[in-house]
Amino acid sequence: SVPVPPVPLARLFAMAGRYLVERLHQRLADRGWPDIPPATGYVLLAARTGPTTGGEIAQLMRTSKQAASKLLEAMERRGFVERGAAGADGADGRMKSVVLTDQGRELLTAVEDIYVELESDWAALMGRDTLELIRTSLTGALIDAYGGALPAIGPS
Repeated sequence: SVPVPPVPLARLFAMAGRYLVERLHQRLADRGWPDIPPATGYVLLAARTGPTTGGEIAQLMRTSKQAASKLLEAMERRGFVERGAAGADGADGRMKSVVLTDQGRELLTAVEDIYVELESDWAALMGRDTLELIRTSLTGALIDAYGGALPAIGPS
């Protein structure tokens, strides 16, 4: 047999991320949440702790304000977010605040529950201690790399 050189971590993380997101969407569909675009998750996470704005979503998504507005319109039609009349800080009447609806929170809860299940599957393969060591080590490395806090997550 030919020895396989170590795979760079960046590739392994990309493969793992893709695998987990694909399984997430399969399980979401099985639970009655079909056709959830990946971009939806980034917005749900951004609005999880409080109101955000379309401009902040555009920045997070690395896209134009117009593209972010279209995404938010689609999410609003599906009942995941509501957009208010004033900015999140009330300073600019043109900036609409974006908040999660109850349905948006339900979807976010379903996502988090599924990730717990998927991690449990991996813990069965590699051991819970190994999985937690990976999580703790990676979290520490990322906090250090980003100057003391984990960054918001958006598309690559």
